[in-house]
Amino acid sequence: MIVEPPDSRGLRQVRVGGEAVGAAWSLHDLRKVLIRNGFPEDVDLTDRALISWRKVGSDSWPDNPRKRHATAVFMAAGLTASAIFLIVIGSEDAFGALTFASQVSGFLLFLAGVAQLLSVGAVQDYWGKRTARYSGLMVLVSVLIAALVHSMLVALWAQEREFTPWAFNYMPLAVWSLLATCIVVRERAWQGIPHPKQVTAGVLATALIAGANFAYSAVYQPYATNPQITLSAKFGKPQLDAADQVLHIPATFSLQNTGKVPITILGSGFWVEGRTSDPENGDKGILGARKDAEALEDSELYTGLPKWRLITTGLIIDPGDWFDPGTAQIKEVDVQVPQGVDYESLRASGDVTVLRKDRGQVSDAFVGERYSWDEGETDIIECPPDYCGDYVLYMGDLTHNNNIINVTRRKRYVFAIRFLGDNSSMFVFVAPLNARGKVSVKTEPEETYGVQIIPTGTVVIPFAAIRRAAT
Repeated sequence: MIVEPPDSRGLRQVRVGGEAVGAAWSLHDLRKVLIRNGFPEDVDLTDRALISWRKVGSDSWPDNPRKRHATAVFMAAGLTASAIFLIVIGSEDAFGALTFASQVSGFLLFLAGVAQLLSVGAVQDYWGKRTARYSGLMVLVSVLIAALVHSMLVALWAQEREFTPWAFNYMPLAVWSLLATCIVVRERAWQGIPHPKQVTAGVLATALIAGANFAYSAVYQPYATNPQITLSAKFGKPQLDAADQVLHIPATFSLQNTGKVPITILGSGFWVEGRTSDPENGDKGILGARKDAEALEDSELYTGLPKWRLITTGLIIDPGDWFDPGTAQIKEVDVQVPQGVDYESLRASGDVTVLRKDRGQVSDAFVGERYSWDEGETDIIECPPDYCGDYVLYMGDLTHNNNIINVTRRKRYVFAIRFLGDNSSMFVFVAPLNARGKVSVKTEPEETYGVQIIPTGTVVIPFAAIRRAAT
């Protein structure tokens, strides 16, 4: 039996009859190897007639088991944490993303996490006796994946530098991955691997594919195809209720998704108003023209500034509804006006605020109304009652369609506020919460999540024409 000299790690190969039968870290370990190969338990390890010690004797065992075990635990713990993290964030997109590119990115992260989880066993072998040929390859690839992914996440986080609980995962893992990379480089984990250049190229190619899919799903795709939404308003034929002397004027608001991008409705509203004005004597002059310009109104020679009074208002479609390509929605309104009112004309207008579904998703909580006059319902909005008046609030979590964005940014919320009263309007915005849990003054640009306002345009009809058509 021959015991070879220790290698660079302190491991000594054991040969019986010229055939390698194992390796040992110590005399105690050597005895285990011999027992497994049929030697008696009380074999005399000092018998030189039985054992030939090459170069150094039986007292040379340079292995540092504490350091070796500590390194193995450090590597295994980091790979396990990284694997769980990648599986969690990858599965969100792999099994829940609305676009194919995001699903591909998610599956790549998910599979990378699974590969890291499998390599935890390889760590024990690589920092053990290295009986498996490819244990070093598995550790090397897993560490490179961790270094690339977590460095990318830190770089994305650094763009905004916002607090997110996820940062407590990938920031320590980024530091760990750099240390782990130094360890595998020092250990030359690629030694003994066939075609190491091809392996490295494969890892880099996978990283480039993941990065390309992320860029495609998060940057290019949402801007390449714009939503095509049409919204129109029109008045129908009026009817006179002779008994009550009330004019019934039908108004129709039509919404249709004629494009290829599904959308989520964040807010909508329609307004039907009646106009009155004071007559002019035909001598408006430059001062009158200035007043018209300051009021953003058309300048008319024989009438003063128009006064518009809200007659009917409401929602065209409920907030939170999905609107897929090819679908349509019609809102029909019966506008009731007393026959004897002195309106000069009626006008109808409306708008819809939409969110691209391939850019973000709104939580189910958004469909629930909160009323400002119910105590505690809208405390998240810091707006004095004398300024905002009464309003209805819609609020929900907003998650980006690419989960990599979600884990590198703090949570966003979408708010839709429907102000009531004579100045009724709908205001929609996306914002995070501040440190006090209130709405942040830092709102998101509309293009970040594909938020878009679709107007109807304004339809005006003379009131005299309405009376004439109703008789």
